[in-house]
Amino acid sequence: MAGQEAQSQQSFENHLTNELRIALEDFTELSHIADWCAKMCASEGPQLATCAAICRDIAELAEFNEKLIARDSMFGPEIADTFVRIAEESLPELRQFQQHSHVAETIAAIDRTMDSCLTLLESIEGGQQMATQQPSGGRTRR
Repeated sequence: MAGQEAQSQQSFENHLTNELRIALEDFTELSHIADWCAKMCASEGPQLATCAAICRDIAELAEFNEKLIARDSMFGPEIADTFVRIAEESLPELRQFQQHSHVAETIAAIDRTMDSCLTLLESIEGGQQMATQQPSGGRTRR
């Protein structure tokens, strides 16, 4: 049984591209940092309530992206794209509180994750022949 689990883990790791591996690591790190930040914000009082709520949402969205990458979900790219949109929308609000070290660390983790996510999405789009071309919805690819 242990040999079968090791083989399964090895084949999972073998199917990950570098872009997938980096995005997975960044989503994992972001989910932990944003969750920690949400708890810190909540403990610092009501003035950081909005920041705490945003960080909770970002943490859960990052964790959901982790799960979709891990199970190679066909909906992974769509949810990753949603993450980028929500992250972009949340950054102006979070930057208002960046004097708090935990918020600054979360912003940095969001930026890293957005970059790796956009790189991943571009590699996926580049590797597929799309039957229909859809506009990117105003998102700026980095």
